[in-house]
Amino acid sequence: MKRFIKHIVIAIVALLGAYSASAQYYSWGADPTYLRWNKLKGDKIDIIYPDTARTIGYKMMYYARAVQPTIDFGFRHGPMKIPFIIHPENFSSNGMVMWLPKRVEIISSPAINSYSMPWLKQLAAHEYRHAVQYNNINRGVVRVFSYILGEQSSTIGLLFMPLWGLEGDATLSETQMSSFGRALQPSFTMHYRAVGNFTKERRNTDKWFCGSFREYIPDHYQMGYQLTAYANTKYDENIWNKIVRYAVRNPYVFATTAVAMNRYYKTSTNKLIRETFADLNDYWAKLPVEENTSSQISTLRTKGYTQYRYPQMYGEGKVLSMRKTLDRYNAFVLTDIATGKDSHIAYTGSVSSRPSEIAGGRIWWTEYRRSTLFAERVNSKLCYMDIERGRTRTINRLRRTLYPTSISEHELAWVEYLPNGEYRIARGYINKKSFYRYDNIKLPSDIEVHGLAYDDYTRRLYFIATDDSGMWLGRIGEGGEIEHVTKGAYITISDLRAKDGMLYFGSIESGKDEVHAYNLRTGEQMRISTSTYGSFSPMPSGEKEVLMTTYDRYGYHLARQSVDCDTLPRIKYSLLPRNIVNPPRKQWNTINLDTVRFVGIDSMQRAAAGTKRLRNKRYSGAAHLFNIHSWAPVSYDPFALAEEGAMDFNLGATIMSQNLLSTADGFVRWGWNAKEGHMFSGSFRYYGLGLNLSINATYGGTQQLYSAYTYLYDPISRNHRLVLPGGEEQYVTNPVTGKKELVLNETPTLGKYYNVGLAASLPLYFQAGYHTRYMQISARYDYSNGMVAKLNNLNVDIMGGSVSNLVKIGYKEGLHLLQFGIGYQDVVQLAHKDFQPKWGQVLSLNYALNPADNNFSHLVSVYGKAYFPGILKHHSISLAGVYQTSLGGFQAEGALSNLAFHSGRLVPRGFYTSEIENNNYVATSLNYAFPVWYPEGGIGSIIYFKRLRLNLGFDYASFDSSNLYIKDHEGHLATFSKREHLFSYGGDISIDVNLFRMPASATTSLTLSIYKPHGKRGVHVSAGLGLPF
Repeated sequence: MKRFIKHIVIAIVALLGAYSASAQYYSWGADPTYLRWNKLKGDKIDIIYPDTARTIGYKMMYYARAVQPTIDFGFRHGPMKIPFIIHPENFSSNGMVMWLPKRVEIISSPAINSYSMPWLKQLAAHEYRHAVQYNNINRGVVRVFSYILGEQSSTIGLLFMPLWGLEGDATLSETQMSSFGRALQPSFTMHYRAVGNFTKERRNTDKWFCGSFREYIPDHYQMGYQLTAYANTKYDENIWNKIVRYAVRNPYVFATTAVAMNRYYKTSTNKLIRETFADLNDYWAKLPVEENTSSQISTLRTKGYTQYRYPQMYGEGKVLSMRKTLDRYNAFVLTDIATGKDSHIAYTGSVSSRPSEIAGGRIWWTEYRRSTLFAERVNSKLCYMDIERGRTRTINRLRRTLYPTSISEHELAWVEYLPNGEYRIARGYINKKSFYRYDNIKLPSDIEVHGLAYDDYTRRLYFIATDDSGMWLGRIGEGGEIEHVTKGAYITISDLRAKDGMLYFGSIESGKDEVHAYNLRTGEQMRISTSTYGSFSPMPSGEKEVLMTTYDRYGYHLARQSVDCDTLPRIKYSLLPRNIVNPPRKQWNTINLDTVRFVGIDSMQRAAAGTKRLRNKRYSGAAHLFNIHSWAPVSYDPFALAEEGAMDFNLGATIMSQNLLSTADGFVRWGWNAKEGHMFSGSFRYYGLGLNLSINATYGGTQQLYSAYTYLYDPISRNHRLVLPGGEEQYVTNPVTGKKELVLNETPTLGKYYNVGLAASLPLYFQAGYHTRYMQISARYDYSNGMVAKLNNLNVDIMGGSVSNLVKIGYKEGLHLLQFGIGYQDVVQLAHKDFQPKWGQVLSLNYALNPADNNFSHLVSVYGKAYFPGILKHHSISLAGVYQTSLGGFQAEGALSNLAFHSGRLVPRGFYTSEIENNNYVATSLNYAFPVWYPEGGIGSIIYFKRLRLNLGFDYASFDSSNLYIKDHEGHLATFSKREHLFSYGGDISIDVNLFRMPASATTSLTLSIYKPHGKRGVHVSAGLGLPF
């Protein structure tokens, strides 16, 4: 039992250690090289931004300052001093507070599906709240550990506030600082309303924190908000203030959150979730039941959760839409209205904005596509498909495109977002062979665009705008001027379409997501749908019919509704929507960011003139390349720990660095152990050029020996003994001949080992919709002071059955290793329940040589792997193969050389690298992997079991093995080659788990492997830990 507990503790320590190391170097990647950076320095906030995003940088400073006086509401301590890093060329809108080093990463492109508050205001209210949380966590024992560990002590602090609490509190802050914010949106509670009170279904509620592979579960932002908002209301205070304060002062207490909840509030997470959703469901049960006014096109129930989006008529009795399920990735499908059956057309990539109306049999949309070189440059590229052919294509020249809108068969309008924060609306003639832009309208810098439509009656373009006044419908005038169609209001509108003088869109005016229309002739707004939970994605399909999607617990379903404008309810202007589905919650005494207006850069500079409250200066990437943020009183390799899970700790010290722009990181360490004594090593990597560069060095341990060997006949023992070069000569008298003969020698004295390496790699991404293609070209040079046998001095004299002067040739110091490699992979996108690609190919070619010594053999290795679908859904077949061999190098009769490089790729499971030789080495591995069970249960709040998987594997390898043998009665030696064969078979049992109610993104896999290697006694058993980082 003690041994079992020991292993559990080691596993948990390994998980936390790897998490710490991963967080240590986690980043979203580098920005393009051409960006030039500036630093806007304030009293408690620094904004680091590129020249192209100057206005964004000043806006971020202005909004952060606006929330600063009240951002700490309910906490004892205010926000920590922390820099904001602006990334303006990434369309994957997001924000994140990171440690190691501490910073707020801001992707400034506004979210496509957003609500009525501008994007930068949302980020200021949400991300800056995290700076408050971390400053309150960074107290007590965490502060003490910060002197010992530096900023990596924060990973200890994250144990004191659950992730659902961190994000729930930040979402609450964002909501409180807006007129009708994120958590008040009807869609935020829609799935909870559709499911009902799930806490009555089962005792263990961990699924609603950790996610599921069998059904859709809202994320930890939604769950965290509901629990935090309810607790704030019930206990009339921010509960996290006392919980965190208790935790950092009592770190020795196991499960500090549970203990503090019980101590201060006589509750627990389990009790809190049950009370919260009992309260919510009691409130929702009192609301009037409203049936859908639309009729569902298909009443067929699909297994699991299905999401239809953006329906429109295509031909007679068929609806074209995008469909995504837990089993299948996003794709265009045709649905037969009469039967409800779907026909697959084509898979897409990650869609950034909705498809256009069909024109000339063609449909347009946009997808997120990472740039070839830089991770922080994620574009939104224009794509199209000829529906009859069912093949998707990309217009690579348009990479900042949103909301493509068909005007005619060959005429298109679209929205462009620029890195400086401005939008443009463009028009042009476009097809797969030619492109001509004839209109380009620049919008004011304070407007965000969240939709575009062309009306054939007024022959005008209409758009959804967001600014300080909220959201409104706008129009491009005849002369290109911007005109208001509706007044700004803090009411979310979405999915804009137009036809025959009518605008169709989604609106939350009624308190739910419903389909609305605006009559351009009369200036009247009408509500078309009434829904039980919500209706979305309107598209006019005829004179008096609108297609849409409606929601229930099983997803978004295709629906249609007849429209009679004379009977539809008219909507009067209102600044706010009706707040129907949200029960009353405590209001904070904080600023409402909707009342804040950016005053402009010049006004900010004038207000700060003569003070040090606002200073702008150039931020040199070279001058800030090194940024020491953490250290430790132990020696370990943080790169190896994060990337390979290598747990190699020694006495010593480690210092870590990573710059704020995430273009460089590194470490140095000193360690000591009884076997190798003192050891020093370090590594530095630079990613800012697209070409990744690295340098590493090691000193300590024992020199490595690269020798040749033979066997010498010992006349005294009358046996052959191993002889290595470079030792002391020893002679004995042969009792038969009376002559002295050499019989033994010793290996040379070895000194301290050192190594220096340089590497360069060029990673190239070629995202192509459903496929992601990746290529990497690499080169590496290493020099070490290994002792290499001087085989050029060897005399091959077989007389007496030996090489005559082997022991005398000695060694030279210095080993050169030059490696080249190229790799390529092409894999398809994973569906929610997939754990391996349905289709995929991986190829790599590697070559290694010693350019300074021809006696060293070269190593060539060719590897390939292919993925295929199995018999059933989510079953996967993978077949891998490798060929590697040594070329050239020393060859002699009667002696063998160890002057060769080795590769252990695709060694049969149960065998070891030392048991193979890289001489015409051929290996293959066949695996069949499949899910067995989705238990969705466990030990409440400790471990949650999500899925059990099984893999059946067979491995085979064959290679030439070189040996020496006595070829005659006189003891003469010769070399011979024998073909060796290895194979093994067995399986891997994997279980996907979540620890401590961590969200779905933190799912970890535990694997037990059992293989039977042929020719060995027993079985080979190993265990693995698959981290989500």
